[in-house]
Amino acid sequence: MAQKKKSKKLNIRKLFILLLFLYLFVFAVYKTIKEPVRNIIIKGNYLVSDKEIINDAKLKNYPAFVTINTRKIKKRLLKNELISNVTIKKNIKFQIIIEVTEYKIICLDKVNEKLLLNNGESIKNNNEYEGIPILINYTPEDILKDFLKGMGALDYGTLSGISEIEYSPALSNDDKVVDDTRFLLKMNDGNLVYINLDKLNKLKYYQKIYASLKGNKGVLHLDSGEYLEVK
Repeated sequence: MAQKKKSKKLNIRKLFILLLFLYLFVFAVYKTIKEPVRNIIIKGNYLVSDKEIINDAKLKNYPAFVTINTRKIKKRLLKNELISNVTIKKNIKFQIIIEVTEYKIICLDKVNEKLLLNNGESIKNNNEYEGIPILINYTPEDILKDFLKGMGALDYGTLSGISEIEYSPALSNDDKVVDDTRFLLKMNDGNLVYINLDKLNKLKYYQKIYASLKGNKGVLHLDSGEYLEVK
């Protein structure tokens, strides 16, 4: 009889341990399911604010982490005309990491009052962005698209140093067009710069070129010869 009682006690202990384990397991699962997003880390944005990204992603209220669908978030964010690509990751710290790649605003087209992007597209000017170069005249569409693409390789520091852009084809002495891809840039430092599509890459080194001018002002011809016409 003594042995039977001992056996019953042993079984009750095992049952208690099993129930406790199940309770802890269910509790842990429940807490995990209900656990909200703890941190939203946003990288790569310059034009689009963190707040705008969080709102567009519908993460403003920090929903439960397990309910986050990264594909849906990416789809929502790509509706923004300034965002070209999105990468979204989740980690065991209940963090959402959103890395965006943006298009660049190259200039404001004064003719159409549109902001022109480096992908050749235009968006509405909502007057939110300052220090943007102004394209002051009409430019043939094919040349403009190539120009915008080339300018997209420049950093914002160089772009912000330009105040005006004028489409200005080079003419021969008898007024024939010899270079229909030339532009005249008015710089904030007081210089004028002639550049064409083939030489756009030279603008990356404008600050070094400017430093070498030792304070001289004038018209810098980067389209041909790379010389300064002092005025």
